[in-house]
Amino acid sequence: MGRIQIRKFLLTCSAGALLLVAACASFEQQETSQFQPQQNSEEFEGSMPEESLSAGMAYDDVAEPQVCSAGDSFWKVRVFYGTNRARNGDTSEANKFYSSDLGNLEFGYCDVSIPESHDYGEVERPKIWKFEFSEDPEKHVVLQTVTPLSIDDFGAGLSSSVAESESQAALIFVHGFNVTFAEASYRTAQMFHDLKFTGAPVMYSWPSHGAFLNYPSDISHADASEAKFIEFLETVAARSGAKQVHLVAHSMGNRLVTKALQRLGEQSAYRQIPKLNEVILAAPDVDAKTFREVIAPEIVKASSRVTIYTSSTDRALQASKLLHQGSRLGLGGDDLVTFPNNPLIQVIDATGLDLGLITLGHSAYGDELLADINYALAGKEPELRKLKPHKIKPAWSIFASSEPEVEVSPIKTVSAETEIAVPKKSFWSRLKFW
Repeated sequence: MGRIQIRKFLLTCSAGALLLVAACASFEQQETSQFQPQQNSEEFEGSMPEESLSAGMAYDDVAEPQVCSAGDSFWKVRVFYGTNRARNGDTSEANKFYSSDLGNLEFGYCDVSIPESHDYGEVERPKIWKFEFSEDPEKHVVLQTVTPLSIDDFGAGLSSSVAESESQAALIFVHGFNVTFAEASYRTAQMFHDLKFTGAPVMYSWPSHGAFLNYPSDISHADASEAKFIEFLETVAARSGAKQVHLVAHSMGNRLVTKALQRLGEQSAYRQIPKLNEVILAAPDVDAKTFREVIAPEIVKASSRVTIYTSSTDRALQASKLLHQGSRLGLGGDDLVTFPNNPLIQVIDATGLDLGLITLGHSAYGDELLADINYALAGKEPELRKLKPHKIKPAWSIFASSEPEVEVSPIKTVSAETEIAVPKKSFWSRLKFW
C-alpha cells in the first residue's frame, strides 16, 4: 500500500472515530426518540382519514390559533410542512408517519405540544434515567398529529395562518443530518415558540435516516431532494401571502438549501424566482471553497441577506472535513471563510459559546445565538447587535454571557399573561439533534 493510500485510510479512520464518539454521546437522544405518544390526550385526535384530507376541510380549522388556553398544561403549535419522505405502511402513529425513504412531495400540517413547564431552548423528551418510558404532553414536546393536505388546502391554510399573524411572515426550518420527521417537528415548534416569532412556522423535512451510521446515505438523500425542495419554496412563496419568508437551515440541511438557492439564482437570468428575506445557515456542512466560488454569487440573487453561523469546535464538521478532504463552511477560527466583496453575506463566529461536551459542539443554537437570530430576522445589521468584530475581517464574533439577555417580540403561541423565564443554562449544551 502506497503512502497516499495509507494517508487516506488513516484520515478515514480518524473521521469515523469522531463520528462514532458523536454517536455514543447522542445515545440518550436516540433512545428517547423511539418512545410513542400517549393516546389519551383529549386536546388532539388522531390523523384525519386520508380520504378527508384534500376536500371538505375548513381553512379556519387548518390555521388553528396557536395559544395556551385556560386550563391547558401545554401550548399547541401548528407547524405547516413539506416533505419528500415516503409514508410508512402504518400511519396510525404520528412519530412513525413518515419514513426515511425518498418519496413524492407532500404537504400538510402537524400539531406539536410544548409543556407549560418548558425550559427555554430545550426540547423536552422522555429520559430512561428519569424512568420516563412514554411521552407526556405535560412534560415533553410531543408530535400529536400529522395531517397531509392537498396543495390547495395547504396553501389556503398557510395563507390564513399568515394573515392572522402579527408580522404576516413565515419562517421555514430545514433540519440537518440524523433527524427524523418527528424530531424535525419538535425542533421547529420549539424554535418558533422560543423565538416568539410573530408569523407562521413552516418546516421542510427531507428523508434523513435519523441514524449516525447513515451519513453517506443522508448526503445522497439531501442531494436527491433539491428539485422537490425548490418546488416547495415556490409553493410557499406563491400561496402563503407572506410579506416576508425567512429560512433557517442547520448542518447538512444547508447542503440542500444552498444548492437549491444556487439553482434559483442561476434561473433568475431568464425567469422570475421566489426571493427569501433572511437566510440563516447554521453550522453548514458545505464545502467552503465550493460555496465561496460557485454558490455565493448565486445565492444572493434568491435572498435579501445570508447569515452564516460557524464554530471551530464543532466535532461533526471536523469529522466531515476529514471525510471530504476539504474545509467546511460551518467551521470557524482559522478555517473561517469571509466574503469581503459581498456585503449581503455575513459571517458570525460562535466559537466562544459553551458548546457542551455531551452534544460534541454540533448545536448551532445557543441562548445568545437565538437572541442574535431574532436581531437578524428583524433586519438589524451586525454592528447594531451584541457582536464584536472578528480578527478576520469582515466577520463578527458572538460570546456567551453569564446570564444571556434574550430580547424577542411576542408571538401568539403564548398568552398575554404568560412570561417566559430568562434561561439559566446554555441552550448550546441542550441541543441533541444534528
